[in-house]
Amino acid sequence: MKIKSLIGVCSFLGIPFLFKLLPQGMLLHEAAFWLLFLLMLLWVYKVEKQNIVSIGWKQLTAKSILSGIGIGLLLFIVFGIIMAGIQAAGLPLNQEVAQMIAGQSYPVLLLIVIRAAIVEEVLYRGYAFERLYQLTKSKWLAALLPVVVFMLAHLSWGMGHLVFVLVAGGLFMLLYVSKRNLGLLMVAHFTTDVLALLVLPMLVEA
Repeated sequence: MKIKSLIGVCSFLGIPFLFKLLPQGMLLHEAAFWLLFLLMLLWVYKVEKQNIVSIGWKQLTAKSILSGIGIGLLLFIVFGIIMAGIQAAGLPLNQEVAQMIAGQSYPVLLLIVIRAAIVEEVLYRGYAFERLYQLTKSKWLAALLPVVVFMLAHLSWGMGHLVFVLVAGGLFMLLYVSKRNLGLLMVAHFTTDVLALLVLPMLVEA
């Protein structure tokens, strides 16, 4: 079982780095992440002979949904403060990436938000933490390693974005370790990204 977990966590954390070799195109990259997500579920069920409970899934309830929304709202404010601090410090941001995302239509942005909330939480929080904790017996290592890998996956985004991704990834991981509830994290992540990528731009344009 440990060998399967080691192969799984190394493979699924490593494959996104290969996505940089794909041709440019937002939808192509989104499709690649969804394919990775499906492969990960197949691995959990067919190879590891486990289910989604083993990667932190708990049945969503009205309480967990409302908690996720509330945490998402709080994180949206915290992330805004962090980004303002990064800009005030003069850390470079990759404007090309920001403009590419901002230039997408609202339906595409919604797809990005849904994918990030589901796939990133399963890959970088639920699956990565649970399998690494199983392998190392250390919550610190199981939490820290995926956060660092998540940051490195954004290496081309500029120092400012790297700092933001490190802090944001760290906060989401702390939330996961404290709650061990993947569904709650998905709701929180979805809420934060909807506000940042859809609601806030519409308010600014208005």
